[in-house]
Amino acid sequence: MDQTTAQALFESGACLVILDTPTGIEFGIDLDTWETGPLFKGLKMIPPGIHYIHYRYFSLVVAKRWCQETEDLVAVNEEDTERIRQNIRDLDKGLGAYQTGENNQTYTQWQQLTCKITPKLLHEVLPPHGCFSSATGSAYEDEEMAAVLKKLKQQAPAMAEQGVSAADLQSIIDAEPTTDCASTDRFNFTPINIRHSFPPHATPDELRRFSKDKSWLLRSILQSRTCEDILGEFQLAFLVILVGQNFCGIEHWKRILHLVLGSAEVLGDARVVETVVVPVLRCFMSQLRVCPHEFVASVLEQDNFVAEILQEFVLNVYESGGGLDPEIARLRAVLKMFDWVLPEGQQLQTKADEEEGEYAPQVVDL
Repeated sequence: MDQTTAQALFESGACLVILDTPTGIEFGIDLDTWETGPLFKGLKMIPPGIHYIHYRYFSLVVAKRWCQETEDLVAVNEEDTERIRQNIRDLDKGLGAYQTGENNQTYTQWQQLTCKITPKLLHEVLPPHGCFSSATGSAYEDEEMAAVLKKLKQQAPAMAEQGVSAADLQSIIDAEPTTDCASTDRFNFTPINIRHSFPPHATPDELRRFSKDKSWLLRSILQSRTCEDILGEFQLAFLVILVGQNFCGIEHWKRILHLVLGSAEVLGDARVVETVVVPVLRCFMSQLRVCPHEFVASVLEQDNFVAEILQEFVLNVYESGGGLDPEIARLRAVLKMFDWVLPEGQQLQTKADEEEGEYAPQVVDL
């Protein structure tokens, strides 16, 4: 980068000053990460948009001064902030530059990954002050705890036969959950109960149809959340797991992917396809393009979830007339990066017919 360009970026870009940062911590912005040196004082030439400041020590937070006692970043008072602003050039040698060179794709990728995340969404979803760590919780942990307790109650008779006393068993069941529902250190994602995807008082036919096809649930959520909200949460949840390493993110990301790509009936609704299905699919492809192979292997391939939902989507598109075949062709090209093979719709249809056969679900009138 020539001196004139650097000067222009310094004048027009934002500066993030971090005081008293120890040497050797991992510090980053968006998709870039560095190890801090003895002269590090923050970042400069930061372009407009939403940015994610992260560091690896014991937690993850956006702030302005390193606190040795808590090993955390804390705010700088207004007086010091103004002094820094007036003398920002004095810190120039200690400010790492945001990577925006012609051959650096980080900022372009970051824009693609965050284009639907708004300040309003961040305020709604993130804990107070926009700060979270790898330990920040969500309602999904509460669901998991409830499921564990339910299973424990079901297994109580068998456990009693194995010698577990009634008092010990009851103390386990009555134990307080490890998550604190009243805690402010929680993500407030839109609730998506993917297992209860049918309407209240559903008929037997509706139970059968919408337990598999998530169209009713998607339409229900769209009554209270906009298409942009869903896309924004999909992008944010991905970054929470990819950069923030918080597994609440992957759970919400999976549910949105299942919700949208697992909805067959809405493929006949051009508006929903155009505003939700195609944007989520394209967003998913953008996310895959920046994923390290080890991340895909350890997270996205876990439980074979992604492969199964993509196959379900291809089959739904095939059965609906193949209107999204060009998008699926682009998806196949991206999946080749990870040696994933996505079967053709005809293959999946044949396999589905063979698996169902005489065991296909039946609706019985009583």
